[in-house]
Amino acid sequence: MAKEREGHADIRAKLRAAGYRLVQLDPKIDSHSNRRVDALAYAANVDGDLVPWLAVEAKNGANIKPEVALSQLRRWRELLGTVEHYAVINGQWFRADRSMRSMEPADGPVGPAYGDSGFLTDPALATSLLMDRLWFETEKAGGKGHRLDFFVPPADLLAETAIPGIKTAGGEFIPVRHDVLWQARRRALASFVLRGPHAGEHTTAPVIADAVGRLTGKKLVGTVLDPFCGTGNFLWAAMDRARELDGRVKFVGQEINTQLAELAEQIARTAPAPATITTGDSFTTELPEADIIVTAPPFGPPVRRPWTLLIGVPARELEVAAIDLCLRKLRPGGRAVFLLPNNITFKRRWRRTADTLRTSTASAP
Repeated sequence: MAKEREGHADIRAKLRAAGYRLVQLDPKIDSHSNRRVDALAYAANVDGDLVPWLAVEAKNGANIKPEVALSQLRRWRELLGTVEHYAVINGQWFRADRSMRSMEPADGPVGPAYGDSGFLTDPALATSLLMDRLWFETEKAGGKGHRLDFFVPPADLLAETAIPGIKTAGGEFIPVRHDVLWQARRRALASFVLRGPHAGEHTTAPVIADAVGRLTGKKLVGTVLDPFCGTGNFLWAAMDRARELDGRVKFVGQEINTQLAELAEQIARTAPAPATITTGDSFTTELPEADIIVTAPPFGPPVRRPWTLLIGVPARELEVAAIDLCLRKLRPGGRAVFLLPNNITFKRRWRRTADTLRTSTASAP
């Protein structure tokens, strides 16, 4: 194992010396399998985009011929669009010809044809680089004695820079196309929080948030509100939907947990549409009326003081009070999309509140 790590370190050093600034060792190629390429180097293409350019397969052992790597290298070319392909056999470099039918000995990799200063356009890779940086900063904070049950990333991780990009765990700055950077920031933070010890309390998986965003309808204008926004995933999904529909929308989120609100606010700073995140208790602070409400109402112990529902009766269930609060802030003709457990629809007070709402507001388009 130590010999394998040493070999990979040598491969990285060779690639860096050839002019490849961004090199990944053993990156996972897709989320649906465990397929990994031994080394993947990125470079600019003719359009100036930073793309997977060079793939390396490394093998050790007696009587291994370099051609044994060709079938795997052909697969990487098909999946990733790589241009240069190498096998490293017992430390010796071999370069595949353009037809990918033979290998020739080489002193090392050739340099990038168009340099390595393009903009990264792959959201998955940008997210991966941010995740690596998040875990690097987490481990560093742990070494200084900080609690790691909920770690707030350093401000520079999401700060705007003159050129949009990511500072990697290794210290390099990788330029990233602005729309790709926006996607990477929100998804990396969501994935990071979901791996924490209290994931269910802090955020919703992006795939679920995306589904909620699509349920907002075919017309998205005015104000979108999430009174219990966590890290803001529902707001960001609704923002993506608004961009698809070319709607003029402002986004408002409130979160009682200061750390979560800080994370959401960091993401909001680089959002492609106006977004305001505040820290506060939505049951006791004033919220704007909204045309769209997207949220996962909180669940937990009863509210301290009875909450008077739209139907005029008190309720102590936190989730019922939260839903009622949202409905009070929904403008006539608006739409509310909730992420709820199945059993909530069987609660009598919630059903009566929903009936009251149906008779007092018009249906959303």
